[in-house]
Amino acid sequence: MPKHTKKRSTIKRKHRRMKEHAEANKAKAHDSKQLAKEYEPYRIDKRAFGEDLK
Repeated sequence: MPKHTKKRSTIKRKHRRMKEHAEANKAKAHDSKQLAKEYEPYRIDKRAFGEDLK
């Protein structure tokens, strides 16, 4: 007896969901990088250790 396997439509739906989540996460990562660039001058840890003075 062959073991039960998932239907192809279920697998395709899962892959589609995974792809959507990946795209959403990529967009979030891009947004956070952009925010980090914008707030770069205000970072305390860099100013505290004098890295701006180089």
